[in-house]
Amino acid sequence: MKRFIFSIILTAFAFLLQAQAPFKTQSIDSLMQLLEANDKMMVSVNIMKEGQSFYSKAIGFRDIEKQLKNDANTVFRIGSISKMFTSVMILQLVEEGKLRTDDKLASFFPEIPESENITIEQMLRHRTGIFNITNDSLYLTYNTAFQTKEKMLQRIAESERVFQPDEKTEYSNSNYILLGYILEKITGKAYQVNLQERIAGPLGLKSTNYGSKIISVNNEAISYRFDGKWIPEDETDMSVPGGAGALVSTPTELNHFITALFTNELLSESSMEAMTKLVNNFGYGIFAMPFYENKALGHTGGIDGFRSSLLYFPAQNMAVALCVNGSNYNPNDLLIGVLSVVFEKDYEFPSFEIVEINAETLSKYPGVYSAKDFPLKIEISLKENQLFAQATGQQAFPLDAIDESNFKFDAAGIKINFSENTLTLKQGGMNVVMTREN
Repeated sequence: MKRFIFSIILTAFAFLLQAQAPFKTQSIDSLMQLLEANDKMMVSVNIMKEGQSFYSKAIGFRDIEKQLKNDANTVFRIGSISKMFTSVMILQLVEEGKLRTDDKLASFFPEIPESENITIEQMLRHRTGIFNITNDSLYLTYNTAFQTKEKMLQRIAESERVFQPDEKTEYSNSNYILLGYILEKITGKAYQVNLQERIAGPLGLKSTNYGSKIISVNNEAISYRFDGKWIPEDETDMSVPGGAGALVSTPTELNHFITALFTNELLSESSMEAMTKLVNNFGYGIFAMPFYENKALGHTGGIDGFRSSLLYFPAQNMAVALCVNGSNYNPNDLLIGVLSVVFEKDYEFPSFEIVEINAETLSKYPGVYSAKDFPLKIEISLKENQLFAQATGQQAFPLDAIDESNFKFDAAGIKINFSENTLTLKQGGMNVVMTREN
């Protein structure tokens, strides 16, 4: 009887949370179902307010071959959201008196050029001029194999400086790889041990760890790309991204983490002030992510086929997390849809209907298009009654017709409009008019 009564109380509590939710969860359900029905995304979403989950849903598969589906507890690689965790642990060392933000990189890795002029703060803010190692043309030749710290340090040390320390802000994963090594060097403990002792253990996060080889039967997601069908992506060996991107977690645990962070469970108020002070939109492992008039702070992540977003809205005490392991639709557009529902903004559900256009009409569009102030050219080609677009130095992608003059590529959120001898490229707020070359 007691168990039965307890079950009724839990059900009533869940219903009360749903009733108190400041948005219509059914609308997000409909959007998620639309994406799943059209093979557009495999994703898990969680929304938390004042530490309580108001929405949680997962779609798609964590392992297509084994037909294992994503659920609320599926573990995803979170990519650069790892930088928030690294930043927190570095600031904890500062609070413990073991490190100062004005300490020089030379105290730890003097082999890095200009290290005597690079501070910990500059590393946290991406103001060092250290080359972003993931931009290296050779990166994809070694990223799936185990790499020693010595080898990674050698690569970073041998890379060219991009600019002088503190000259400007430019994102570089190398900064946080080095910060992860500094954390280990000061504490004498592995990154995973620090993570467990400093964040995951105190907060009760069971699925937030330093990643390793993916095991889908342990509810870990494989990542995929879409090329007519879902194809597994290669796995980065987690010895490579380290403190810049090696962590795994779930959307629910990410929201618990960021909520605890902003309610001073992990850092003091003064440390949080330092972390969230923005210089050129960057704090320490965090940046501004506004939505209309609503201000949020957080981070995004991408590794292999995984994409993730983690946001916290201080005024609403609300956290939003998305973890994607396969996208044939721009994940940022899903985030916009979710936030539009949450904040009751106008939002039109995407349409995935594909219109058949005759070859005579399509044959008007092929050519090379360019714009004076745009660095890339776009070549439009026609193959077997299908238009393809290819930007300079990038892979070609198919364009699906909306109507006779408007086309789209959902995976990257690209829309292209053709008119006489011009095309207009729209993506992420960018609107570029390009002219066909003779």
